[in-house]
Amino acid sequence: MLEELQTFVAVTELQSFTKAAEQLNISQPTVSLHIKRLEEYFGEILIFRSRRQKKPAMTAAGQRLYQQAKKLLNLWKTTYSYVKDDFAGGGRLTIGATFTIGEYFLPEFLGEFNKKFPNIKVELEIGNTQKIGELLSNYKINAAIVEGNLINEKFIKKHLYTDRLVVVAPLGKANQKLDNERWIIREKGSGTRSQWENLIGSGLTELKFKPLVMNSNFAVKEAVRNNLGIALLSEYIAADAVKKEEVALHKDALQAKRYFDLVLTKDNVQDGLIDIFSTSISDFFQRKQMAMDII
Repeated sequence: MLEELQTFVAVTELQSFTKAAEQLNISQPTVSLHIKRLEEYFGEILIFRSRRQKKPAMTAAGQRLYQQAKKLLNLWKTTYSYVKDDFAGGGRLTIGATFTIGEYFLPEFLGEFNKKFPNIKVELEIGNTQKIGELLSNYKINAAIVEGNLINEKFIKKHLYTDRLVVVAPLGKANQKLDNERWIIREKGSGTRSQWENLIGSGLTELKFKPLVMNSNFAVKEAVRNNLGIALLSEYIAADAVKKEEVALHKDALQAKRYFDLVLTKDNVQDGLIDIFSTSISDFFQRKQMAMDII
């Protein structure tokens, strides 16, 4: 039945019998047979199929099965990894991370982790907080590390790091009044964007210029470096940019703080791989916290 569920999930996510067959390396008639077997087993129509429709459409029963199938396949995947870990010392994890964490912290961590646990293969998905939350909710990743607040009744989280946010300005403009400058901000769904909106809503209610929106921290930093405006950035990113004399720390001392959290689903199997990863990432961020507190 696992093969049938894998086929059903592939058809649902790719919205195509043909693409599902190509992805799974099986024939299209086999895809149709797998779906038929599931429908016979449950006694329900799961997918509407019509020549008029270009894409298959799930029924209500199909939508319910999709959610449960993702859980079951994830359970099988983690169970398989657990068994392999017991006997072969390895396995595979897929981790989701938001941009600040994925771009500036995880490359160093994954380098250390790979040296210590060479048989554990970690795949990384990077996106904003909203996207990573959706991936975790749909069981497309095993764990998430985010700087934004993910609210979902099926999530559990562990605090890793307290990140301070500071205002950076172009060189020579560290003393300018904030309300005379254009803000460079992240896109909707970003944790940094949410923090910026909270600060602006509580203090800077009237903006003289329309903010410029960027889709990465690097782009935000580069915009500030090129004299396009000011920005709210992670102190970790800002410290490196200030050291390189790319930007200046704004003297107005407008600051905020946020938390980096490790997020799992409540029904995720706490196998050896997850435990190893959780312990390692916690130790890594504890060291980073101590280093930043000294600065």
